[in-house]
Amino acid sequence: MKQINQPILLSWILLLSLATIWGVNFLFIKLAVLEVGPITNVFCRLTIAAIILYCCMIFTGNKLILKPNYIIFYFAIGALGSSIPFFLISSAEQNIDAGLAGVLMSPMPLLTLALSAIILKNEKINFLKVLSFFIAAFGLVVLFGFENLSKLGGENKIQFYSQLSVLLAASCYGLNAVISKLVPKINFISLATGTIIASVIIIFPFTIIFEPFWLANYGTQSIIAISVQGVFGTAIANLLFFKIIELEGPVFLSLINFMIPLIAYFSGVLFLSETIKINVLISLGLILFALYLNHRA
Repeated sequence: MKQINQPILLSWILLLSLATIWGVNFLFIKLAVLEVGPITNVFCRLTIAAIILYCCMIFTGNKLILKPNYIIFYFAIGALGSSIPFFLISSAEQNIDAGLAGVLMSPMPLLTLALSAIILKNEKINFLKVLSFFIAAFGLVVLFGFENLSKLGGENKIQFYSQLSVLLAASCYGLNAVISKLVPKINFISLATGTIIASVIIIFPFTIIFEPFWLANYGTQSIIAISVQGVFGTAIANLLFFKIIELEGPVFLSLINFMIPLIAYFSGVLFLSETIKINVLISLGLILFALYLNHRA
């Protein structure tokens, strides 16, 4: 494996591309759920991604492995890495800014570290890592607001629960990262395809029962936003993700968590005219500093 501290130019280009796609994707989620429901948004973007990835898999001569243990991983990763967090974030962005949702995702690598230490027992916990947890936790307190934490309800109740939903989505991503390390060896294109197809199967009954996608009032805005999510935010992003893992490994990939919150927050400010809030900037600074300490530990 190449040295992490000497990444090749291609790896940096892929990393910056993935950070931009994931960061800006919060904006397109916001645009979509202004016109369609969160379940419809998730089902459509996943279906688009599944078709693209399946065609890519066939074109490259790969195929799905349908042994029982692989199928279990497809559905576990599909649920924790796509269908559940996509729904939680889409639902939350009906009530909170896209940029704020991006900031709330930033503790994900810290959650991954904690879960890795508990489940895989292969992560060393030292003083800096523990300190990074406390700093990130305080950053979340600043983000939520002391008043909201001490008393649920009032005018901010819906927004408070929406913020918790995004944080729960971050926890899903953290657990998904750990489970992904347990997957038996398989081609990354086949793995991406299998997990996205599984996520479509998971979300399909909910769109039939709660939000029939064929009855949604699609406008030009939602069609474009869903298409961008499906093509770039899901299909291409999954391929980039696994390719970076293949080239440089998960340590190099973790650098992306310094970029996504900034891109997500300021893309919302620039393109959706979302308000810059002091507590969000302070929280973002604390969480990014915690990630920096965690990376250096």
